Amino acid sequence: MAVNGKAKGSNFERKIANTLSARFESALGVKNGFRRNPDSGSFFGGSNKARTESYSLDYAVFGDLICPRNFTYSVECKHYKTAPSFQSVLNHTVTQWDQWLAQAEQDAASSKRAMSLVIKYNNVDIMVFLKQAIPGKYHNRYKDFYIHLLDDWLAQPDDHFLSSKLTADTTEHNAITVTETDNGSQENSGKEAKSNGFQPG
Repeated sequence: MAVNGKAKGSNFERKIANTLSARFESALGVKNGFRRNPDSGSFFGGSNKARTESYSLDYAVFGDLICPRNFTYSVECKHYKTAPSFQSVLNHTVTQWDQWLAQAEQDAASSKRAMSLVIKYNNVDIMVFLKQAIPGKYHNRYKDFYIHLLDDWLAQPDDHFLSSKLTADTTEHNAITVTETDNGSQENSGKEAKSNGFQPG
């Protein structure tokens, strides 16, 4: 059965959330530290950026994933069937990348985090666009961005991703619990619970 574009994108966001959760489970002390953002950044992202001037941002989530509060990256995820042409990559004229990168940079700036754009094409390894190169790892360049394999990005040490600014006072903050149902949808329980140092970003 064919999977429509929206479902494909949601499944990829969930896959990356699970990958990050597994990667940082030990450092965070929680099993599911990352979750797919039910709004996928749509409420404050893109053409809705002006809403950031009108709404409280205390619990706003930017990007496609709900990340731990001390995670230093905003994560945008894109899964598309066909990769751009080699010529357009060489010429730095991939319109689709330009649009995604602009969205990722906007969400990163709004959340005051570093930018990351994770892209998957059919039959192509998952790649991540960053503003800084990973030392000692092969990369490609696209305009002002560095393109790395996702595995190389995640192989960096924990302190590259997790800020030490998460202090004891944040453990006293109340957090809204987000749960995921069997069919992949997410629900806000509306309950408040104290955190062990992790809160959704």
